[in-house]
Amino acid sequence: MFIKMRESKGFTLVELMIVVAIIGILAAVAVPYYQRYIQKARLTSLVMPGVHSLQTNYGSYFSLNNTFPTTAATLAVLAGDANSQYFSVAVAGTALTFTVKGAGAGNPLATLDGQILTASAMADATTKTMIVGWAYTGNLATALGLVGVQ
Repeated sequence: MFIKMRESKGFTLVELMIVVAIIGILAAVAVPYYQRYIQKARLTSLVMPGVHSLQTNYGSYFSLNNTFPTTAATLAVLAGDANSQYFSVAVAGTALTFTVKGAGAGNPLATLDGQILTASAMADATTKTMIVGWAYTGNLATALGLVGVQ
């Protein structure tokens, strides 16, 4: 006599628990990376256009006057066409220091409030009549992968 065994259909509880555990581990690793990616994208789209605009105006000023702007009034004129809603800027010698403004309800840069990006202008070594690059420092430069000369 042969007894026919029932074929098993479906998954056991242990197999399902293993799958849930694996998904949980993957989510625990992926979520922080995703959040950093979102913050970097927001910073790149909200702050960097204003930074580049100000750097361009700063370079034009240097080319025309053969000196770096040193006063806040001159810097305010140079920053006139830059959208500075999400950052404030200060000048110190050849460096522009950008500070993220993330305070306020609903601000997309709330977690980056007070973070700093410093861009130091590098003049041509021989003629000293043009800016040949920018050296970035600060915690935002590190977060964006901009540390060093660009």
